[in-house]
Amino acid sequence: MCFSRRLSPNGLSELHAMANDDSGNWWKDLLTLWRPGGAPTGTYGLRLAIRNGYMNFYFRGQSIAKVCFGRGGTPRIETHVKYVADGQTDQKYAQLNGSSISLPGGGTSQYEGLKTLHRWIDRAAQYKTNEKPFVDDLVGANGSVIDLEMGLPAWGERTFALRLDLVALNKAADGVHLCFWEAKLISDSRLRSHNEPKVLKQIADYEAFLDYDGHEECVRAAYHETCKLLIEFKGMAEKCGHPGVALHEAITEAATEKSRIIINRPLRLVIFEDKVSGGGGNWKMHARKLKEGEVSFIVLDGSNPKDRSLPGVGA
Repeated sequence: MCFSRRLSPNGLSELHAMANDDSGNWWKDLLTLWRPGGAPTGTYGLRLAIRNGYMNFYFRGQSIAKVCFGRGGTPRIETHVKYVADGQTDQKYAQLNGSSISLPGGGTSQYEGLKTLHRWIDRAAQYKTNEKPFVDDLVGANGSVIDLEMGLPAWGERTFALRLDLVALNKAADGVHLCFWEAKLISDSRLRSHNEPKVLKQIADYEAFLDYDGHEECVRAAYHETCKLLIEFKGMAEKCGHPGVALHEAITEAATEKSRIIINRPLRLVIFEDKVSGGGGNWKMHARKLKEGEVSFIVLDGSNPKDRSLPGVGA
C-alpha cells in the first residue's frame, strides 16, 4: 500500500457546499477553530491533519473530530464518546451527521454549534499527556508544519504501521524540503540504554520505509496534495468568517510544483528537557549513544513554550 494524502472529489465538493451554506454547520465551526502551523492553539484552537480519505482535528494531541465521508461523499464527524458525554469508559465512538449526534449505545443529542465543540474540547483537556502538548507547541512555533501524527502504512513484510510526530517544509535554493521530526521527552526509555537505544531502530524503520521501492515518490505526491488542500481550506475558512488563516509561503510553493519537493533525510529527533517530570539523569551518556548512532537531534528546554523553533524549518 502506497502512502497517500487525499480526499474524494465528491467529499471535497460536499465540504465546499457546507462552507457556502448560509446557515451554520459543524464544518464551518471546525474551520473557524482551525489553527495552522505558526499559530498558538489558545483555549479552543484545533490542528488539522489530512489523511487518506479523511481528516483529523486535534486539540493538543487529542483527536476531537475525525471527518469521514459516506457514500456519495456525505461528510460526518466521528469522535470518542468520552468527549461527548461524561463518565464514558468504553472505546467507542459517537457520530455527528448533520445536526444529530448518535451515541454508540443508542440515543441521540443535538449539535449546538460551537458550544458543542467547546464542550468536547473541555473534556479532551482532561486527558492530556506529557508529550503531546509539547508537540502542539512545536506546531505553534513553526509555520510550515503540514502534518502531525503521520502514520506510515505497513509495507513489504511489515504488518504494522509506524507513526512519527511532525512533517514540516523548508524553502531552499533547490526547492522545498520535506523534513520529518520525531519528538520525545528526555525521560523516554527509548532514548536511554547502556547498549543501543530503541529509538535507533525506530529511526531505521522510518528510513527503510522511504528506501522501499516507490515510497519517496508517493510521499512527495501526498504532501503536494496536502498543500493544495490546505490552500483550498484556507479559502473556505476565510469565507466562513475565520479572522485570517496564515499559511507559510513554502506551502504555496509545494502546492504549485510537485517537482520542487525534496525529501530531507534522515529523520530528525527533537527532545524535550521536561524539568517538571524530571528523568534527565545521566543524559550526557545517553546523548553520546545517540551521537554514536549518527542521530540528528536537538534538545529543547521544556519550560519555555515559546522556544520551539526547529532548525531547517520555516518559521
